[in-house]
Amino acid sequence: MKIFLAALARLSIWMNVVGGIILVSMMLLTSTDVIMRLFGRPITGTYELIALAGAMVVAFAIPQGTRENANVAVDFFVEGRSRRIRDIIFVFTKSLGIILFGLIAVYLFEKANTLYRDGFVTSTLKFPFYPVAYGLSVCCVAESLVLFGEILKRFNKEGRT
Repeated sequence: MKIFLAALARLSIWMNVVGGIILVSMMLLTSTDVIMRLFGRPITGTYELIALAGAMVVAFAIPQGTRENANVAVDFFVEGRSRRIRDIIFVFTKSLGIILFGLIAVYLFEKANTLYRDGFVTSTLKFPFYPVAYGLSVCCVAESLVLFGEILKRFNKEGRT
């Protein structure tokens, strides 16, 4: 189990770094486009690239955000409850997340296959959509695994199985 959790940690960190690199690239592209517009030479397709990259930034950051508990929690719902009730709610909510992100991953994978098969591309740059859809699908799988890892950590840390 320690190997699995360590691998999830490395994967999440790596994905977060990739998301950061994409974010910095977005910033550089946007800044360059604004400067080039001053000279009457805007960068063609900037809007398309920023839109696609924005989706990737968010998706690549989700697993690490989950690992760091950087999400919104509704503590008042479990406050004052017994440890057993808190554990049940924890497992229930994480399990719902696993199912949700699993379903989204399957949908995005099927959508990516359709986009690839039908040859859908962006209007200006003719950049294909399917690599982004595949990337988002992989991020959803990673998030499902991280949520599962959170359940494992919860019970391992407290010495329960």
